[in-house]
Amino acid sequence: MREPNLAGKADTNTNTIHTSGDDERCTRLVDEKHAEGTRQTYRRAVRGFDEWLDGRTATDAELARHLGHMFSRGMSPNYAGVVVAAVEDRAEREGSASPCAELTARSLVGFRRNGAGRGTGQVAGIGWKDAKRVAKLAEARGDLAGLRDALYIRIASACLLRVSEASALDVGNLSFAKDGGLLVHVRRSKTDQQGKGSTHYAGTPAATLLRRWLKAADIDAGPLFRRIHRSGAVRDGRLGARTFRDIVKRRAAAAGIGGRVSGHSFRIGAAQSMRAAGATHAEIMVEGRWKRIETMLRYIRDQDAATGTTARLCFGVTPPDGRSKRRGGHEAAERARRQKRGGKAAKELRRIRKDSRRIMSTLAKQGKQLARIEKAL
Repeated sequence: MREPNLAGKADTNTNTIHTSGDDERCTRLVDEKHAEGTRQTYRRAVRGFDEWLDGRTATDAELARHLGHMFSRGMSPNYAGVVVAAVEDRAEREGSASPCAELTARSLVGFRRNGAGRGTGQVAGIGWKDAKRVAKLAEARGDLAGLRDALYIRIASACLLRVSEASALDVGNLSFAKDGGLLVHVRRSKTDQQGKGSTHYAGTPAATLLRRWLKAADIDAGPLFRRIHRSGAVRDGRLGARTFRDIVKRRAAAAGIGGRVSGHSFRIGAAQSMRAAGATHAEIMVEGRWKRIETMLRYIRDQDAATGTTARLCFGVTPPDGRSKRRGGHEAAERARRQKRGGKAAKELRRIRKDSRRIMSTLAKQGKQLARIEKAL
């Protein structure tokens, strides 16, 4: 009996194999395991490794030497990890043996230990208050680019958008809430590769800007944020991540906001604003679509340290706004109960003392009366 052919469809007349498009589709699905931004980063990392090899075979020893070369150039441990992951990913996709073995693993550990502190560091956050000011200044320009940028800033700040999420937004991903505010549906994100999606509230100013942008740009479907030609014509293609970063830098500079800002600044600043307003870690993680708490904590660690357990209990620091009620609230409630009980006890003590004085006065009067009676007898 003929074995089933798993590679393709057999022609019973010629015994030849005709492959369908399944192999091609399978290859495409494997390639799309990672997000487009990750794939681009991996391609750059692998290209750099291949250029360094200069025709030599990719082995464990060569990859370890490449890490040493990167370390001598002052590169960051994070990017070293990206290079190793990219090389492993290529080997997996090609079905070949990965060159990443013991030497690579040990070199990467040493890289991370001795290269701690290297890297570009975290960009500055732009909080809610400053984001609103930047958006108003962009809108005040009165042109299409200003209107588009103001809408992006409002949505990015309110919904803690990554630049890739902003770039992927379509007109159909936005709707209006009952109160007239704007609802933004993020179809897919860095931490949601299966596309479960999440919906976020961007407020009524963003809803007003959306209506104005759609009307002025004459669009009703497709990409939300688009390129604008010098002539003022709105293009069909969506904005890329680099353009969003340029928008943030340009608009922040126009508003007088210094420091190192980038496309992540509104996301970081919004997380910091949420924490300052009393949001819990869990609430911030949900809004920002974080899966690992360590990632989110990087953005608010200074705030948590300044109003954390030591600050509150040792130095008497009171967290701002609503956080005093959330953190250590049971302690405040217990103090209130003690004060209430103490107030009742003090009131009862005053009543007893008053009654005692009245009784003593009555006894004194009776004693005098008895003394007069005894003297008369």
